[in-house]
Amino acid sequence: MEETGEISRDIHVTLSMLDKKENEGKEDIYSSLATIIQTNSNLNNSAIQRMIFHASKDMRNNAVPREIRMLAGEVLVSLADHDFNSVMDEIQRHFKILELPNEFTILALAELATSYVSQSIPFMTMTLLTMQTMVKLAEDEKIKRAFCIALEKFSKAIFKYINHWEEFPCPKMSANRLSDKVYMLFRFIMDKWTTDMTYEINQAIIRAHGPAVALLLHRKDFQEFALNHVPWLLDQYKDVETDFCVTQSLKQLLTAADLYEVYIPKNIKSLIFTALHQQICETSDSKVKENENEAVQCFLILVHSSTAELLEFFEEKVKINDENTRVGTFSLLKSAIYADEPNLRNYSIIIERTVKLTMEDHSIKVRIATLRLIQSMCDKGYLEASEGWELIEYIFFQFAFSRRNLMNPIKPIIHENLMAEYSVLEMVLEILPRLNPLINGMPQVLWPKLLTFVVPVEYTGVLPYLFNILRILLMAEEKKQNTYESTALVISAGPVKLPSAQQLLARLLVIAVLASEELPCGTGAVGLLKHLSSIIHPNLIELWKELFPQLLLPLEGNCYKVSLWEDTLLEILRESLWKINDKNWIIQLTQEFMQQMGAYDNTSLEKKFLWKALGTTLACCQDVNFVAVQLKETLVNASQLGDQREGTVSILGYCAKNHMDIVLKVLKDFQEDQKSFSSRCKAILYGKKMLTKTDLVAIYGCVALHSPKRQLLPIVEKDIVTPVLYLYTSSCQILGVAVLNKNMDLQMTFTKSITEICVAIRDTEELSNFNFTSKEVLLGHMLDLIREEPLDSLANPIRWRVLVAIRWLSKLKPQLPINDNLNILEESLQSLILLPHLTQIIEDGQTDEDKAHIQFLYGRSMDALGKLMRVLVWNSQDPEECQEMFHLLRIWLTSSKEWERERALHICSKALNNSFESPERFRIGPLLGLIAPHCCDTLPTIRLWAADAVIGLFFLKDLPQELEKLRQLQEGLQSTNRQIQFWTVSNMAKIISKYIPNEEIQGFLEESLNGMENLNPECSKASAVWVVAVLKEQGPALENELVNILSLIYQHMPILRLKEQNFNFILQAITQIANFHLDTVVCSLLKKPLPFDRDMKALWKALAEDSSPNIQLIKTLMEKLENGLENDVADSETTAIACAIFEVVSTGISIKDYYAEIFYLLLKLISYTLGEKIPTPTLNERRRVLQEEQRPQEGNPCRLATITLKCVQKQAIREGLAKESEEGDNLWNLLTSPNSNHLGVCALARSLAFWQQEIMIDIMEYMFPSLSSSSETFRITGTAFFSELMKEPLLWKRGNLKEALFVIDQSAWDTNTTLRQMAIRGLGNVAIGSPQKAKKNKQMLLETVIRGLYHLTRTEVICESLKALKKILELLTDRDVSFYFKEIVLQTRTFFEDEQDDVRLTAFSLFEDLASLTGKRWKTFFTEEIKKSMISFVLHLWDPNPKIGTACRDALTACIPFLGVQDLHALLDRFVDSQEMPKNKEFYRDLCMKLAKKNQDLLWILHTHTFAYFSSSWEGIRSGAAKLTDAIIQNVTPQFLEMLDQEQLDACLQALREDPCVSVQRAAEAAMQTFLKRCREKGNH
Repeated sequence: MEETGEISRDIHVTLSMLDKKENEGKEDIYSSLATIIQTNSNLNNSAIQRMIFHASKDMRNNAVPREIRMLAGEVLVSLADHDFNSVMDEIQRHFKILELPNEFTILALAELATSYVSQSIPFMTMTLLTMQTMVKLAEDEKIKRAFCIALEKFSKAIFKYINHWEEFPCPKMSANRLSDKVYMLFRFIMDKWTTDMTYEINQAIIRAHGPAVALLLHRKDFQEFALNHVPWLLDQYKDVETDFCVTQSLKQLLTAADLYEVYIPKNIKSLIFTALHQQICETSDSKVKENENEAVQCFLILVHSSTAELLEFFEEKVKINDENTRVGTFSLLKSAIYADEPNLRNYSIIIERTVKLTMEDHSIKVRIATLRLIQSMCDKGYLEASEGWELIEYIFFQFAFSRRNLMNPIKPIIHENLMAEYSVLEMVLEILPRLNPLINGMPQVLWPKLLTFVVPVEYTGVLPYLFNILRILLMAEEKKQNTYESTALVISAGPVKLPSAQQLLARLLVIAVLASEELPCGTGAVGLLKHLSSIIHPNLIELWKELFPQLLLPLEGNCYKVSLWEDTLLEILRESLWKINDKNWIIQLTQEFMQQMGAYDNTSLEKKFLWKALGTTLACCQDVNFVAVQLKETLVNASQLGDQREGTVSILGYCAKNHMDIVLKVLKDFQEDQKSFSSRCKAILYGKKMLTKTDLVAIYGCVALHSPKRQLLPIVEKDIVTPVLYLYTSSCQILGVAVLNKNMDLQMTFTKSITEICVAIRDTEELSNFNFTSKEVLLGHMLDLIREEPLDSLANPIRWRVLVAIRWLSKLKPQLPINDNLNILEESLQSLILLPHLTQIIEDGQTDEDKAHIQFLYGRSMDALGKLMRVLVWNSQDPEECQEMFHLLRIWLTSSKEWERERALHICSKALNNSFESPERFRIGPLLGLIAPHCCDTLPTIRLWAADAVIGLFFLKDLPQELEKLRQLQEGLQSTNRQIQFWTVSNMAKIISKYIPNEEIQGFLEESLNGMENLNPECSKASAVWVVAVLKEQGPALENELVNILSLIYQHMPILRLKEQNFNFILQAITQIANFHLDTVVCSLLKKPLPFDRDMKALWKALAEDSSPNIQLIKTLMEKLENGLENDVADSETTAIACAIFEVVSTGISIKDYYAEIFYLLLKLISYTLGEKIPTPTLNERRRVLQEEQRPQEGNPCRLATITLKCVQKQAIREGLAKESEEGDNLWNLLTSPNSNHLGVCALARSLAFWQQEIMIDIMEYMFPSLSSSSETFRITGTAFFSELMKEPLLWKRGNLKEALFVIDQSAWDTNTTLRQMAIRGLGNVAIGSPQKAKKNKQMLLETVIRGLYHLTRTEVICESLKALKKILELLTDRDVSFYFKEIVLQTRTFFEDEQDDVRLTAFSLFEDLASLTGKRWKTFFTEEIKKSMISFVLHLWDPNPKIGTACRDALTACIPFLGVQDLHALLDRFVDSQEMPKNKEFYRDLCMKLAKKNQDLLWILHTHTFAYFSSSWEGIRSGAAKLTDAIIQNVTPQFLEMLDQEQLDACLQALREDPCVSVQRAAEAAMQTFLKRCREKGNH
């Protein structure tokens, strides 16, 4: 409802716009309203009324443009669909009696009557009555035209109502009343308006005439009146538009007349026939198709009502020799027949008689029209037995006539007629299939007359349909014979001359050969022959019943080849002739074959078969004289055969099947006769074309091919090969000198003849005992021919023919030596493979046909070469010879030219496929390696041929299921997607690799590796894929060949390294082998020189990165390393193992489970190789690419082992098994050097993750034997290692450090100083790691460590002892060390002036600790020792090493309390607390001032001990001693000044003044000045 309201609002808005606008835009508004009215069924009544109002107003408004008034009228009429009464009321209001209405009001009323017949009828009487009063008032043409249109539409509406009144719901109206009104209107118009009318009025009256007359004809009282106006209508045929209107009106009145069965007078009917016929036959350019169609419809109405009169009219018209009349008439007849008018069928004889009137008319259009009419008669079954034959005959004659006009026109034919003749042919071929030969007595008419069209050549084109009609007749007769209803089809044609049995057999047999090409005429000929056996010869009835069902079976599947089908037909002919066994009959058939020779084109399949049939017929003829004469005539008159060579070859060849001796004798006589001078003169005189030597060569070959095999071998070389060689060689001589004849025809014929001779010999049963002595001679001729062929083109088939001939020659005995076979094969390969690319060869062709021929020759030549290679290869029983022949392809398989590789693989594929025999020990492995990589070559054809060759190679294995899988996979190689290609190859390799014998794997690998080096990237990658797949599949069984295989792979690695992708595949291959034979692979790799080059490194890494062997690999390497170190020595192999471990671990594999053992073994190896060298390979021996860290130490095995350990430690750090060393990379330098190895071991031990207790325990267990190893270096390593572990508390709790403690203690007494040093360090570290153990074993520790202080030759031992003492003493009390205190203090003081910083530093630090351990017993002693050491403390405060200065200060601070000079604390603190280190001169001054006041004795001690430091090696100490002397002199009392040894002091200072160091000189100068000053002061006093 909402939608309806919205539409109503839109309408009101639109109408409002209509009110406002004058005329502009009204057209669009009415168009919009019309759309709304048509698309909406429920409109608001008010909207409808408003639209009626506006539409009616504008429709009647003369001021409105005509187009808008028309649209308004359309809108008004369309509103009747919603409210008819309102619309009718509106129009009727303006349609009043005696008041002339508006033009559009009339038109609207007429349109209402048409569109709404049932609703308008009740208003019709009133409307017509009103209109009757108005027409008299009409003067305007538009009004008149509107009234005519209204009459037309009112008449149609009333006509519809009268004839279908039962369909109308309203009460029935009086038809007479309505027709009366129409009659009055029509009469007025015809009387008043037709006399002087315009064109438009004339058109309107004509359109109204038909409906009005049609309406009036339903009343008998109006029929005469109505028909009297027909002539007026016919007179209106004037122009195109008027004609169409006239014909339309005529059709309407004829329809009504037929409906009401109104009799039309003969004169009027004749006028109608003539007028309509003119409309059909008119040739005017302005002819309208619609008018013609309407006229045809009028004739179809007349056919129904006036059949006889119309056909008589047509017959009279056809008798007129006018092309257009005949064509038009036949067109009408055809339309009438197709209309299926029942009455017309009763007059079929009249129609046939009418058709025969035009049979002598040669007009193209008439012939076509006649054929079309006959076609319609055939389609609808109008042919009668009595008259039908001539029509059937006409069809065939027309085909022959048109064919003759096209093939041999008497005069030039125009294009239009040419196309028409083709149309005739096409029409005949349309008619014949529709012909039903079984109706209305047609069998008696057609049979046997149709046989007359079988033999003449001009009817060849219709033979399929002719054969079909004959077959239908004969089959129907057979069925009737079975039911005893025979129609007695007999050979009785009256005056018609029928073909003879021999003519029928010759014709049908030759045509039957076309069945091989799936041509209908061939199949039809075979089917007809089957039913004509009784007509051909009675003896054939039973034979053909048996043979023909088998003959027809292959045709149902269309599977026969031409040659096979020809052989079948010839065999039927042969058996039929033997069955007939009638010499005269066969002679007559021979003659008939000769008669029909000219009926076929020389190059046609029929002609070629006819020659063979003739030869077969002669072969079956028992009259040898006739045969000899006929053969001689054939040779003498060969030109009559068409193609004299092929004809004579076929005839004599097929005749030789039964008359070989006669054929050879006739040939011999003919050759002798040809040599005579008289024969040559006759040939020239009579212009005969004689057979040439080339022709005779061809004949001999065919004769040998078809001769009886048992009779052939004894005479073949003497009577066939010898003449052929003579004919060929004589053709190759000029003036008696032998030359190579360039005649291609001769060469082709010679090679073909030799091939046929070899085939014939090969097919004989006694071949095993026959040696063909002419073989080498013939092969020589063949090779001469192939050598002369150009290597830049392929314009002739010589190559192909020669290759075929060589193949067949090679099959015959005797077998040639291998070198000869290799030479033959090599020359054959070169002749074809070296040709340019196929596209380039094809471009040599001038035409498309030439190019197609070149491509054909190329394909055939390749096929022939492949088959030749197959024969040469498999004829040999020596597998090595077979391999050698295949290896001839190698040079082309590696060619950079794609087409050469493609050809080589094509040939290889042909040689391998379907080869059922091969030598017993033939090796497929090397050949597979040679071919398989090309499965991924650049061209799809190369890939497919390679796959074919691979499949063919394994065809020898007789594995049908696997071969089927390979065939399915082969399709993937057509893809351009590289991934799909390699996936396919990989899957093929998986299948094939299972069947490669183990002993052939090495050969396969060698070829594959060569391919990886030399082939393009795609093929080399495919080689790698094959290698990996084969090794993966065959790996477990390669144990015996493994060493050789690995050696082979290693040899190729340097070159393959240059191809990264291939090198990766090699690595993968080694990995595959290692999966099954890891130990062998490892041993093989370890034998490589050290250090490993990058190839070996890559191999180790590849093994490590493979998930399968890497776990076992590291175990294997550790086992080998452990075994190599059993005798406490390390050879080059153990170093190689370490290098291998480096490569393995560097890949990042987890070492958690093996870390302890690897750590131990590598540390042991390092200790064994310290200081050793290994031979370094020169660059000439192999390529080496080393890491930066290896280059300087190439010959240092210890360095290599250290690098490995470094790699292991890095991995351990990544896994949390170790930590970074504080030494950094210097750690590894320490380990490598013999002098610092023990320090590196200590640093290494410190880098272990002690929190990984399980791993540490394992390491300690592995390392414990090292403490007592027979190798001194390893004992040092172990001692150093455990010395660091001693300070780890966690390890004391769970480890075996207690046992290690006592072993280390023993080592501290060893003669090796480094060992003692490490041992003492370990003892000192016990105090850190296990204080309890240190206290418990303090005596042992102190004695051992103190003993180290006496090792004066090695300060390292002393330093380590001092450090150890410091660590131990920190745990002990004064009681614990009381016994050793004095010794320790005395020994410690001796190292204050040691040159080693570390010793001095440790000594000062230890002395500080001793101060805290001084008990009462040793206090005095220690105080004295302090005083003795005071000079060291004071001077070393400014030690060159700042750390020592700090230690010295700390020691001095600890010792001050023992001196009793407490002010020194304040002095020392003042200097210590200063932000900058004070100058020693100031400190010495203040110190001496303090001592001068507090402790003169200590000052004196300082002075006396200072002299020893004047000669110190350190500049700072010498300078400090001079400054201290200066301070002492300044602050000493006069009494002490007198006690000074002035001479000694002066000498020392004078010496220092000469010191090289400036600072020393200055200090000495200052001291000297001070000394002189004090001396002067003393003298003054």
